[in-house]
Amino acid sequence: MMTSNNLVRCATTAIFSAAILAPNLGEAASKKAKPLTAATVFDAEKRKKTKHEIGQRVSYSAYLSTRFQSERNQRRDDGVDDRSDEYALYLGLVGRVDLGRGMIAFGHGELDARSKTTHTRRYDLATRWTTKEAFVSFEVNDAARITVGRMRFSDLNKWVADAAVDGIHYGHKTKDRVTELAAFNGTDDADASYLMAHLGRVNNKIRYGALALVENDGADNRLHVSGYASAFVSQRFSYELNVGAVAGDAANGKRAGVGFDVRGTHKFGFSKLNPQLMFGFAAGSDGYQQSGLQSNKTYNRGQTQVHRYGHAFQPDLTNLAVGSVAVGIRPSRKLSMDLGLHVYGQLSKSSSGPNARLSGATTGMSSFLGTEVSLVGAWRPSKKSKVEFGVGHFNPGPAYVDQSAATRVYLRMSVTF
Repeated sequence: MMTSNNLVRCATTAIFSAAILAPNLGEAASKKAKPLTAATVFDAEKRKKTKHEIGQRVSYSAYLSTRFQSERNQRRDDGVDDRSDEYALYLGLVGRVDLGRGMIAFGHGELDARSKTTHTRRYDLATRWTTKEAFVSFEVNDAARITVGRMRFSDLNKWVADAAVDGIHYGHKTKDRVTELAAFNGTDDADASYLMAHLGRVNNKIRYGALALVENDGADNRLHVSGYASAFVSQRFSYELNVGAVAGDAANGKRAGVGFDVRGTHKFGFSKLNPQLMFGFAAGSDGYQQSGLQSNKTYNRGQTQVHRYGHAFQPDLTNLAVGSVAVGIRPSRKLSMDLGLHVYGQLSKSSSGPNARLSGATTGMSSFLGTEVSLVGAWRPSKKSKVEFGVGHFNPGPAYVDQSAATRVYLRMSVTF
C-alpha cells in the first residue's frame, strides 16, 4: 500500500505534469465579474441544461459516463485487508417542456449498470433506474413560482442540503433577496419528512441567509437552524461561513447540539497556473446532527465537487473537529486540481467512532482520529466532455483500534450529446 509520503510526492508531480502536458490550458480570459444575486435552495428555471430543441417548446439532451472506484480497508476491525473495485456505466436523459403561461415540466433520469468485485466474491452485473428530478412548475408572478414533484435541493454552500426530495416548493426571488417555503420527503437514505423555510439576501459582495428545517424521522423530531455567509472580498480572497444548531432528538442522546464550518480561499496570481490556497476548520458538538440531506461537498472554485472533510474518510460533523488545508491550481476553465491535507479529532473522547465512509471502533483513550492526504480534480477537454478524478489516503491516529491505513480511488469520464 502506498505511504503518505509517496502519495504526496506522486500527487505533487501529477499536478505540475498535467498542467504542462494538458492542451489548451492557457490563462482564462478575464471577464467583468457578474453582480451577485440571492442564492436559492431550489430554482426551477435553472436546472441541468438541455442541448437540443424539438420545435419551440421541447428541448432535451443526453449524456454517457463511465466510473471506476476502488477502495481498500473501508470496513475496519475485522483483521482483513478488504478490497472493493466497482465499474459503472451511466446513461442520463434530460428533458424540458414549456407548457405555456409560465408553466415548465422538467425531467432528469439516469440508467446505470454496474459490476463489483471484492476480496471475497464477484457480483453479477446490476442495473438501476434513478429519477433525479421530475416536476411541474407554475409561475405565480414574475418573481414567484410553485413547484411540485421531485426536485434537487442544494443550499449555497452545500452544507445543509444537497439531495433529491419529493414535495412542494414555493420560491419568491428578486435580484437581492429570496424567500422559500417547502414541505417534502427525503429520498434514498434520507427518508425523513421535512418542513423548510429559507431567507436569503445579497448586500454588496456578500451573500447571506438563514434556513430552518423541521425534521420528522419516525419517532424522532428535530429542529435544524442554520445561517450562512459567502463573500468575494477581493479578486484573490473569498470565504464562506456556516453555523448551525439542532434541537430535539439530537445525536448521542442529547437534546441539542451546535456546529460550524469556516473556509477561506486565497489566489496568489503570480503564475499562469493560478495557484490558490484553501484553508478551513469545522467542528460539531457531540449532540450536533446534520440534516440527513447534506453531502458535505464544495467546489473550491474548481471544476468538480470536493468532499470538504476528506475524499476517503468523509465523516459527518458530530463530535468531530476537522482542520483542512489544500493547494490547488486553476490554469484555465478546463483544469483544476487540489492537493489537500485533513486532520481529524473528536471533541470528546469516545469508544464510538464517527459516522464516516470508513467505519471502525475507537478506544476512548485518545481524541486524535488521524489524517488524510487527497488529490482531487477535473479536466474538461471540451464543452461536452469531462474527466473527474480523486485519490485519498487515510492514516488512523491512536483513537482507532485498527491502525491499518485506508485508500479510495475514483475516476469518472463523461460525454454529453
